Amino acid sequence: MPTVDTRPQPPYRQMELDPRTADGSLHSPERVREQVEKLRMQAEIYEQQRLQSENQSRELEQSTLRKARFNAELNDIGTRIHNSVRRIERELESMNKEQQELEHVCDCFRRHLQILSALQPEIWSAEGLSERLREAQPKLDRAENDFSEAYAYGNKYRHTDVLLTRPGETPAHKLTWKNLKEEMAKGLAFHLPLFLLILISWVTYILISTP
Repeated sequence: MPTVDTRPQPPYRQMELDPRTADGSLHSPERVREQVEKLRMQAEIYEQQRLQSENQSRELEQSTLRKARFNAELNDIGTRIHNSVRRIERELESMNKEQQELEHVCDCFRRHLQILSALQPEIWSAEGLSERLREAQPKLDRAENDFSEAYAYGNKYRHTDVLLTRPGETPAHKLTWKNLKEEMAKGLAFHLPLFLLILISWVTYILISTP
């Protein structure tokens, strides 16, 4: 009867081995090539994933920068347009206010014209003349006062100079920087020859009187 060895086996003998290991097929050239090909394919997949991840990160970064530039340009042009709209609105409000005031002045002048045109003193007869004059004088005075008052405040209008000068009067000379430069240029052109003549005479005198 055969004897059964009951002694403990060494650890390496207790490992479960792949059956292909015993006959050497696990490390055959074909098997090695298969493993190498699998590793190569996995490496290519990892490399593609890495490149794809880098491209996505780069595109995201570029998109973020473009978004920031776009937002900055948007805020800049939006702010400038908003400020321009507010300025135009204020200007239109000012123009509209002046227009309304001028229309009021024009309506007032029209009413005075109707009242004054209806007086017709050339056809008044001697009878009741004093009474007619007493009634008509306040109408003439009111017309003159309203006319003078309208032109007295004509310089408050920024968008028109229609009430700066009364009809029949010579416009007042308005001093501006441009006018000042023109006057200075005219003065220089007028006095420069005289100044040069005096300078030449003085130099000539110095040269003659010098021993």
